[in-house]
Amino acid sequence: MLSKQSIRKEHTIYFNDVKMSKEEMIEISRDFTEAETKHFKKMLQQGGTLKIKGKKYKIVKEENKVRNSKGDFESPHKLKDPIE
Repeated sequence: MLSKQSIRKEHTIYFNDVKMSKEEMIEISRDFTEAETKHFKKMLQQGGTLKIKGKKYKIVKEENKVRNSKGDFESPHKLKDPIE
């Protein structure tokens, strides 16, 4: 079963092309096996589509954080050059 902390505000979950709320998704996840729950959590991290028990889930993850070429998160504020 998923916990409230598993589903973040950056996740949008669609169940058979219908947008689901966090509470509805937690209720549906009560019937998941341990392996299905683990797979769903993995998909929450990366986004994408999956099928569990013949039902289609689509997870859209909005990433508001900007990464640099090294893969590290960039600061949302640019540092000013020191005045000489």
